[in-house]
Amino acid sequence: MASGKTVNLDNLVRLGADRLAAILLGLAGESADVKRRLRLELASEAGSEVIAAEISKRLTAIKAARSFLDWRKRREFVKDLDLQRAMIVDRVAGPQPDTALELMWRFLSLAGPVLNRVDDSNGIVGDVFRSACQDLGVIARNAKPDPAVLADRVFAALAGNDWGIYDRLLEAIIPALGPEGIASLKGKLTETLAKQQPGAGMRSWSGGGFLRHALQFIADHENDVDAYAALLPAEDLTRLDTGAELGRRLLAANRTVEALAVLEASRPGRQAARPHSEEGLFLGGYVFGQGEWEEVYLEALEADGRSDQAQTLRWQTFEERLSAPRLRAYLKRLADFDDIEAEDKAMQHALAYKSFAVALDFFYEWPEPARAAKLILARHHEINGDAYHLLTPAASLLDAKHPLAATLLRRAMIEHTLEGARHSRYKHAVRHLLECESLVPTISDYGAFDSHQVFADRLRTTHSRKTGFWTQLAELTVVKRR
Repeated sequence: MASGKTVNLDNLVRLGADRLAAILLGLAGESADVKRRLRLELASEAGSEVIAAEISKRLTAIKAARSFLDWRKRREFVKDLDLQRAMIVDRVAGPQPDTALELMWRFLSLAGPVLNRVDDSNGIVGDVFRSACQDLGVIARNAKPDPAVLADRVFAALAGNDWGIYDRLLEAIIPALGPEGIASLKGKLTETLAKQQPGAGMRSWSGGGFLRHALQFIADHENDVDAYAALLPAEDLTRLDTGAELGRRLLAANRTVEALAVLEASRPGRQAARPHSEEGLFLGGYVFGQGEWEEVYLEALEADGRSDQAQTLRWQTFEERLSAPRLRAYLKRLADFDDIEAEDKAMQHALAYKSFAVALDFFYEWPEPARAAKLILARHHEINGDAYHLLTPAASLLDAKHPLAATLLRRAMIEHTLEGARHSRYKHAVRHLLECESLVPTISDYGAFDSHQVFADRLRTTHSRKTGFWTQLAELTVVKRR
């Protein structure tokens, strides 16, 4: 049961209206935010017209302001900004949707002036305007403005989308536009696109990219795959991402043969071999985005009745990149018992895979801790201690039944940290060493590997001058023993 001193609804109600009013009045004298909120609440009680007028005055003041707001003042400003947005939605939109629509357009027009004078390094100011953009769609559906007028305003907003706040405007506003508004907007976009100089920055947002993007969104809304395809530059049709996007739409329209042709034209080629560093962990030396293209291509092969070819591609993809999703899909389509034999073959292939990191990641994702342990013990010299994002969760997976393998992963991270004197990672290395120590009772035989004591002694000898590490270790050891 909550204490009588806990600030909650029940306890505050017991204070009584008069006492709470006095407290709020005192707070209003100290805080502009509180005073502004109280004024809006009082205006709301007087009716939607009064609060709309109050909001309008505040929007005018915000637009007229010129002083720069740094991160210290940003929080209070964002609260004020979001309060105006919320009041339009909650107190004006219901009784006066037309007025609320105008206020929300005015609110959104503040984005440029505001973002030019506010430190928005964390994006929270922009998020308020993006939320308002979604609110605009709901309000417009209720206000039912003239479709052509609404289309004009949407076009102007898209054309001036320098800050990205209108990125999802079409998604929000299309239901309010209706067929007439969509046709009007599409006409304006098409006419403007036709006036663009070929090659004059057409891929950039300001150079016309927004025009094509908006028209493609409308084409998707109308399920017009031909209109979507016509907006793609011919040279882009050889790109695997473009091929995947168009291929998926053609499949949805039951145009399998055309989808396959598009996908074949954008088939990714193999890149030059690259070292299997952590940068290439999930790429395996292939083109970035190939997974999405393959997904659509496999779907197209299945739709065309070429299941055997799809299975061949799934296995080939697994062999080349150790793709767990492709292997699961491959095994799922095999007859009973055949899948067991195929899975065992796959595990053997993964154990011998050229990249230790990719193989370990595969066994972690599958998951197959026993084979992950076997991989680690056999190829421990290939462990990259810098791959903490992979080794840390893999070690946790192995702790219970394969403590020696888990220990080797942590040792690699510890040594990498100390050898490079990576001070920011000392606390993690200390934790890893203590975790290794905690596993000692569960390891009956270290085999060819050093015992924990030998390993710890070697660290003290080799890295005795890393005082920051040893100090943190001593502090945590004392805490642990208490």
